[in-house]
Amino acid sequence: MDILSFSSKEARDILSSGYVLALPTETVYGVGVRWDDETAYERLCKAKNRRPSKPIAVMCSDTFDLTPYFAINDGAKRVMKKFLPGPLTCLVKAKESAPKQTHLGTYVAGIRIPAKKELLDFLSSLPTPLQVTSANISGSPALKDFEEVKKTFENVSEVKGIIKGSCQSGTPTTVVDLTGERPVLIRQGDITLEQIEEAFYDKK
Repeated sequence: MDILSFSSKEARDILSSGYVLALPTETVYGVGVRWDDETAYERLCKAKNRRPSKPIAVMCSDTFDLTPYFAINDGAKRVMKKFLPGPLTCLVKAKESAPKQTHLGTYVAGIRIPAKKELLDFLSSLPTPLQVTSANISGSPALKDFEEVKKTFENVSEVKGIIKGSCQSGTPTTVVDLTGERPVLIRQGDITLEQIEEAFYDKK
C-alpha cells in the first residue's frame, strides 16, 4: 500500500486503474473507487467484506452537475444548498443515466459532498465522481485515524493507496432520505432531522 497525498498523481492512477483508495474526509476515513467501474466496485466490497447488494454513496465535488444523473425535488435542493458541502449524505432518485452501481437497481442513490477543501479540490480534478464508504471492515466502527486505517488495509490487495491526513469530527455523516414528500432520517450525525426539515419545508 502506497502512502500518498491529495496532490499525488499515483492517487489518481489508482482510481483510474480500478482499484481502491483510502482517503480522509471531514468526518471519518473513507475508501473509494470511481463510480462507473463495476470491477472496482466489486474490489471495494471485497476489501471491506461488505455485501455487494448494499449501495455505496456517490462522493463528488461541489462543482459537479448532478442533474443529468439524479432527479432532485425542490425540498431536497433546499437541503443540499444549505448543508452541502458538509457532513450529510442525501438519498435522492437516480435516473437511467446514473451508473447502475450507484443505485443497484433501486434507483435511489446517496449523494455526499464533503466539506474538506483539499478533498473537494481532489474530487474536482478527477474525470468522474467516486463511490466512497467508511474505511473499516463491514460491521466494525468507522475509523478516523490514519494509522488505524493503514493497519486495517495494508495487507488488503484491493486497496492500493492511502492518503495521509486527518479527520475533524470523527462522527459519520447524517444520512437522510429526500426522495419523498418528507425527509426520513436514516442515520443521525452532526446535522439533525429538525435542521433538515427546516430547510426541506422552507421554514423561516
